[in-house]
Amino acid sequence: MEIYTSYFGNLKALHKAGVMPIGIARWKPRFYEGVNMFSVAPTRYMLSDECEHEEYLELYEEILRKRGAQSILGEICTIAQGRNVALLCYEKPGDFCHRHLLADFLNKELGLNIREFKAPAPAPKPTQTSLFD
Repeated sequence: MEIYTSYFGNLKALHKAGVMPIGIARWKPRFYEGVNMFSVAPTRYMLSDECEHEEYLELYEEILRKRGAQSILGEICTIAQGRNVALLCYEKPGDFCHRHLLADFLNKELGLNIREFKAPAPAPKPTQTSLFD
């Protein structure tokens, strides 16, 4: 089983690659009908304008520590049932996002290699060569 991170806007590519999406956002988009792990989602307060960046980092670290790396991985494995999965939220790959904090936490604590999902490049189209060259 491989674990990736990605975002809801990448669902089509994930489905095409056979990767099961698992939402980790506080609120799921209307179009997403899959599983969501609310246990690792940021709180409402963390997503408000009142929460500063440094405070967000501290609060999210606290969520992860309370839950525990083994417990989080166990929940992912139970949902995945051996399939490759991607942990999803809203932000695009280069933007700050809690999914990267979660991946870093699990990588550090459990020695995993969770990374951002990149869709395989499409195969090059064959070119027709001339019989007379």
